[in-house]
Amino acid sequence: MMKDWKSILTWSGLGSFIGFAIAVALYSPTGSENFIYLIYAGMLLGAFLGFRHPLETRAAAYSFPLGFLVTSMLAGLWMVRDVKPDEVYIFLAAVMVTLVLIESRNFLDMFLVPLTYFGGFAVAMLIFKGYQPLQRTEGAVTSLFVVGVMGAILAFFAVFARWTFTKAKNIPRR
Repeated sequence: MMKDWKSILTWSGLGSFIGFAIAVALYSPTGSENFIYLIYAGMLLGAFLGFRHPLETRAAAYSFPLGFLVTSMLAGLWMVRDVKPDEVYIFLAAVMVTLVLIESRNFLDMFLVPLTYFGGFAVAMLIFKGYQPLQRTEGAVTSLFVVGVMGAILAFFAVFARWTFTKAKNIPRR
């Protein structure tokens, strides 16, 4: 039985992000692509840490599967047809709307959101890494990275906007 699934998801997303960062750092000096699998290792280590060391998160827990889901859905769409730039922005809008609706528990939760979202994105991109039709399609990889990088930035701003509006609502009127 899972202790706290939100903590496990948060740590998994954070582990995936750290695995991605280490893989990118090691790729430059060595040129080996095998380090990219550190994303999976980070995700598994993160899941273990989430089980052992619970965190009080909410938005960061939802942003990890959201990053994975949005990236996977866009990649799946690219596999069946060309995607227009306007349609890519719809995916970004879905990320914004989803995370505006989810309230963060604390400041740590808010600042972990872009990292866990990007961790989900990194896991999805690793799954589609060797799929040649997707790699050869002009604009597919670019739009996927837009959804990953801009999605992480917008995820933070969505959670921050929710926090700001909640705090502003509590300011007494004179």
